[in-house]
Amino acid sequence: MLIGGCNRDPRAQSARPTEPPPRYVAPLFDPALAPSLLDEPGRDEWQHPGRIVSALNLRQGESVADIGSGSGYLLPHLSRAVGKHGTVYAEEIQSQFLPALKRHAAKLGNIKVVLGSGGDPKLPDHSIGCFVLLTVYHEVQKPVEFLEQLKRAAKPGAKLAIIDFDPDRHGKPPAPVNHWVREEDVIREAQAAGWRVADRYEFISSQFFLVFSPS
Repeated sequence: MLIGGCNRDPRAQSARPTEPPPRYVAPLFDPALAPSLLDEPGRDEWQHPGRIVSALNLRQGESVADIGSGSGYLLPHLSRAVGKHGTVYAEEIQSQFLPALKRHAAKLGNIKVVLGSGGDPKLPDHSIGCFVLLTVYHEVQKPVEFLEQLKRAAKPGAKLAIIDFDPDRHGKPPAPVNHWVREEDVIREAQAAGWRVADRYEFISSQFFLVFSPS
């Protein structure tokens, strides 16, 4: 499903002075598994997509970016939240997901499908009021640089929501093997990219839910 997807060798890169040290990065999600994992019928029971979107306090007419949209699991909820005069950018780097995203776009009417890349989400500058990375961030290969790219696409006062599995949590479902990131690493990387923690939610037992603002 998602952004940037190979393991980094710490010896292969020299971190900038403000950048946290390299860490494990998960491989890309296999699109063939989407029906059984991303879109499985029981996901709503633990993921709480409606509560996620409600917590973001999105306004009618707002522009929001679903980064690493995958098969479009969150799009109906985001679409309703911003209304017919709002825009949801369904950003994805794996072309195999584009047909599903285009079907959502045709049905919902306020979705723009964007084929980004691992290093550039291809979003218009200064245009996004809220970014959502749902079970995506663990695949971002160069997280600080990528979060800086999002900051360039952000409107003043934009929000950045990162929701992902942490192996140190013991909720249900458990963190998938090799598809997780520690909350503390996300916070360090976001701070290095110029984002600060503004809110934290705890209603998803196996995942953290952090909301950042530009610092």
